[in-house]
Amino acid sequence: MSEFEQASDPRAWRQVCREAAHAQSLQEARAAWGVSGDAPVPFNYRWEHVTQVVSLAKRLARATQADLEIVEAAAWLHDVRKEESSHAKAGAQAAREILAATDFPPEKIEAVAYAIRQHAGLTRRNGAPPLEPIEAAVLWDADKLTKIGVQALMVRWSSADTRYLTMAERWRDSAKFAHNTLPRTVASMNTGPAKVMADRRLRNMLAVLSLWMREARENGMDLRGDEKFEVSFDYPGVPQE
Repeated sequence: MSEFEQASDPRAWRQVCREAAHAQSLQEARAAWGVSGDAPVPFNYRWEHVTQVVSLAKRLARATQADLEIVEAAAWLHDVRKEESSHAKAGAQAAREILAATDFPPEKIEAVAYAIRQHAGLTRRNGAPPLEPIEAAVLWDADKLTKIGVQALMVRWSSADTRYLTMAERWRDSAKFAHNTLPRTVASMNTGPAKVMADRRLRNMLAVLSLWMREARENGMDLRGDEKFEVSFDYPGVPQE
């Protein structure tokens, strides 16, 4: 019996949120891998992402004195309507409905919905002030931190999107993302703790990509192909906190 099938209070908000997030993630994974019925999926990308967001959001909430209940509920439910085109708006409405049927404090439900509605996008405009309230800022930061770093590379290479890519294509896919998009994501972080983590994670991500490129060069292969950007062979990782 899985953790989601065990008997529990049917109105316990945390359990209900976990179940909703897990159900959505399985639906997405089965569609991505072409798996039907109860057959196992090779890798559940969305569940890995959501559980990481929850852990990071709780950590950032404690560091910034954000409301932990609002942050955790928003983290569990932020992608619960990921299959829809306006998933943040749809997710906010779904969160209202899901939480209203639980023992979650009713006066906090709208704050959860607002944070979810604000979380979309990998970057924010240059010079934009931090999101408010702090719970929205924390969710945005936690969501984006999962896209940066060594673990983010492992998750990216395990997803169905890369299953048919060669090693060189996998490197180029990740290197372009790290080089072209993620510096702007790092600059967009709302909270001080997230800025520190994002900067460290990007440096370590680039370090791994540069080490991979160095080894490929030793094998007589240029992973860049026709791409013009450079990732330094000696990009330094940075110490842990």
